[in-house]
Amino acid sequence: MIYTSRFSNPELKSGNYAAVRVSVGSPRWKVGYDIVGAIKDLMPAGLRHIEDVNDFRPRYYEQLERVGVDRISEQIAKFELSGKLVVLLCFCDIRKPDWWCHRRVFADWWQEKTGEIIEELIDMSPIKK
Repeated sequence: MIYTSRFSNPELKSGNYAAVRVSVGSPRWKVGYDIVGAIKDLMPAGLRHIEDVNDFRPRYYEQLERVGVDRISEQIAKFELSGKLVVLLCFCDIRKPDWWCHRRVFADWWQEKTGEIIEELIDMSPIKK
């Protein structure tokens, strides 16, 4: 099973997950767990300036279509070999009102293409304002 989350989710410190970066940048703080790799094809390179999800979604979908389900599946499968649940990570706290994130746009695209649901990993930490 694949999940998405943010780098600051304390659940990731449990050691149960293969933490995979899908953000353009990396955390500049000690996250308290190992980030085992990155999937560059899922990073929204050149799209981070788009603030409206309705403008972002079609452009990111175009990027994902160019890469394709097979290639993305192969990349994820490499991290699944660890036997841990794969979590695709970036910075956004989508629990905040009106926040959205490319990782959830990817999850929507993935479900449309494969039928597989990618859930957001539960984050019990307080929401910062």
